[in-house]
Amino acid sequence: MKIKDLIQSITEKHHSYGIDVNPPATTEMIRIFEQQMGFPLPADFVAFYTTCNGFGCTEDIFNIIPLQEIRNASDYGPNWFTFSEYMIYSDCWRLRYLNNGQYEIFNGSYPDKPMTHSLE
Repeated sequence: MKIKDLIQSITEKHHSYGIDVNPPATTEMIRIFEQQMGFPLPADFVAFYTTCNGFGCTEDIFNIIPLQEIRNASDYGPNWFTFSEYMIYSDCWRLRYLNNGQYEIFNGSYPDKPMTHSLE
């Protein structure tokens, strides 16, 4: 499933319960964000954020955080950030950039156990 199709499915699912899908991020926003993080975003994250710059679902209280609201901390090392949160940051998904140029997505409660390597 492509990122655009995934966002459309999520929007349709949550349409009657409340979802706010943000307008796409610009390439300049992506460039600035990558510069701040110190590493490039993976292609699927670029595809996601240039389709929509995050969204918030009121039903599940699940959010993909807009680029301008993402903050980094040093809890899990220097090359990661939280991109999604559930139940007002009770649970978080994070992206980590590895030294070999690969990426992994992990749950903030289990930083040593990657869930996947791609949004797709």
